[in-house]
Amino acid sequence: MNNDDLEARIAAKAKKKKTRKAENRESSEQQQQQSKDDGEKKKKKSSKSNSSSGGVGGGAAKGSTLLEERIKAKQAAASNNGEATTPKKKKASKKQDEDDYDMDKKPKAKSRSTKEKKSALDRLDAKVAAKDDRKQQRYYQQQQEDKESKLRASATDISAAAHAAASNASTKSLDANANYGGEAEVVNEMREYEMTGKDKEVRYGYDDGEVVEDGEAYYPNVEADTDVMAEINQEGVVQVDEAGGIQAFVAETIAIDGDDVGIIRSDAEVEKEEKKKYTKFFMYAVGGLILVVVAIAVPLTLKFAKGNQKVQLNVITKEPTSFPSLMPSESPSSMPSSIRFMEIVEKLEPLSGDALKVQGSPQYKAAMWMADGDMMRLPLDNAGFEQRYIMALFYYAMDGPNWTEDNGWLSETSECYWFGIDGSSEGCGGERGGCIKRSDFVGDFDKVCRIAMGRLNNLYGSFPSELGALEEMRYVEIQDDWLVGTIPDALGTGWKKLHTFLVGGNVLGGGFPSTFAKNEMLGTLFIDRNRFNGTFPAVFSTLKSLEWLDAENNEFTGTVPDSIATLKNLRVLNLNNNSLTGYLPNLWDETNLIEDFEVSDNKFKGPLPSTLASAPFLKDFRASRNQLTGTIPVSYYKWENLEELYLDENKIGGELPQTNEPFYDGLQELSIHSNGFEGRFPVEWFEPTLRIKVLELHRNQMTGTITDNICERLDPDRSYTRLMNLTADCDLVSCECCTACYVKGQLQTAES
Repeated sequence: MNNDDLEARIAAKAKKKKTRKAENRESSEQQQQQSKDDGEKKKKKSSKSNSSSGGVGGGAAKGSTLLEERIKAKQAAASNNGEATTPKKKKASKKQDEDDYDMDKKPKAKSRSTKEKKSALDRLDAKVAAKDDRKQQRYYQQQQEDKESKLRASATDISAAAHAAASNASTKSLDANANYGGEAEVVNEMREYEMTGKDKEVRYGYDDGEVVEDGEAYYPNVEADTDVMAEINQEGVVQVDEAGGIQAFVAETIAIDGDDVGIIRSDAEVEKEEKKKYTKFFMYAVGGLILVVVAIAVPLTLKFAKGNQKVQLNVITKEPTSFPSLMPSESPSSMPSSIRFMEIVEKLEPLSGDALKVQGSPQYKAAMWMADGDMMRLPLDNAGFEQRYIMALFYYAMDGPNWTEDNGWLSETSECYWFGIDGSSEGCGGERGGCIKRSDFVGDFDKVCRIAMGRLNNLYGSFPSELGALEEMRYVEIQDDWLVGTIPDALGTGWKKLHTFLVGGNVLGGGFPSTFAKNEMLGTLFIDRNRFNGTFPAVFSTLKSLEWLDAENNEFTGTVPDSIATLKNLRVLNLNNNSLTGYLPNLWDETNLIEDFEVSDNKFKGPLPSTLASAPFLKDFRASRNQLTGTIPVSYYKWENLEELYLDENKIGGELPQTNEPFYDGLQELSIHSNGFEGRFPVEWFEPTLRIKVLELHRNQMTGTITDNICERLDPDRSYTRLMNLTADCDLVSCECCTACYVKGQLQTAES
């Protein structure tokens, strides 16, 4: 509340009492007359006392009497006029202020209505100026001694004076002017306006070196420490106005020390404030501890949850009940992420279907990345938009965050340069990373043609069918990882240019898709060490360009069709360790390029295929642990390139040829144990060759002698030409150097 507001408030309250003042006019006139009489008496008495004492104290008393008389006279004049208004202090010009105010002496009081009052005020000013330095020192010494009692008594005295003034409805004026060391003393003036109830208000005015005119509205301008007042104002004890002054307030206890005024708070208030501080500190400490715990726990939880995850959803078996809530955008976008995401879902729905709406699915994550995470931010009508989405989908479907190597994935660069895509394969990549360079046609784009993740890169998940949309795919390699599920039919439909498909050493199951039929490019197919089952896929016989088929260690059943032998480009056929039955394919001819034919650990029966002898390039024939019968066809002995022959653990018999045949010249490994072979072992035809490494002859009915020439091959110093394994029925064949001897079909040990 500033000075003008306080003056307006006093004037308003005075107007309310106008009527009451008019009624009491008569009594006021009597009081005025009485006051004048009393003033004359006091004036005479003060003059005498002033003459006798000659001190400052007397001057102060007289000055006080004169001020009281002036105030009463002013009130009487107001009563005579029928008004109780408070005149405002007139503003003096700058020059007048400079003339009227002097730092070395007290400003002159304004003229009174009578010469007598003016003379009295002049005498008071003269006596105040006469104070000497001795009384100043004595005054300060007395103040220092009484400091302790003043601090306690000030508040009580002020409060009592205020209440007494309110009840007596009288006006008191206190003028105490002193000038110590050339400086004007503070003038304290207390007024009480006649009010009732809540309108009672006591004001204290402090002004340096200025006599306040009677009846003038005044508001204190007390200087206070800025930091202290800010703290007090914050605690709600006092209010500070716009000019920086203290507004009126009521305090239980205050302390006055010279020019400083402060509030003495009770012990209860201090204790309450301390409790607030400690409570705030405790809450901050607890909040900080919670933040630390959350910061540690959340990443660990996400890490372990991701490490223990085993299955990711790719196929939607039930339609969602409602559209999922949207994830927050990681970066600002040109349009709200929710709008872009919904537009992406609408665009890709023909490709991915309802899987886009299943929160947490690889399709959903890939679409969200395209909406908010992809810094490239392709427009939806860009020709390469769908391809980039499919590669992001592959990343999420295969648990990309846990890959051993994932350089470049989900970066702002083109997907053609991400790890596993970047590189070159036959007819693919090079100039444009792992992509086919776009043509000059408008709207064309660089097309992904390879996914070569290598071996043991910790991929885990199922093939998303959307990969089939990459029609330029040439090369795919993901081996010895954790691919699960089945191979989608869409891959066979879309990958018509695929020439290499390597997915060995995973956990894939089901059958091999028939949609790969008549693929004219597929030349290398590794599906070994998986869990494929069902009948042997007839689709293999339709792959005219097939050169290498490795399907060992699966669960295929049924027979192998003879048509497999019509694949003229087939060089390697590995069907080991399945559950295949029937007869071995028998449509081979001299145009076949077969080099490696392996069918061990199955349930094949019948004789060895005679037409196989027509395959001129055969080097490795393995048919161990089946149910084959008959004898080795004589035509087999014409093989000139045969290096390895494994026919052990069957029911084959007969006698090995006793003449020198091309069959013996290049043979390196011969395993025919556990069969029904008989006759003499033709050891003389094995002596000329220096390449023999394996001779397993035990559990047969053959006889003969193993010569020293053969035994010398066991010398470790021979290195490449060393004979590694030599076994025989030592009770039928004389052998002093066999690595394992069998007697009556039982392995002989050192103890036996």
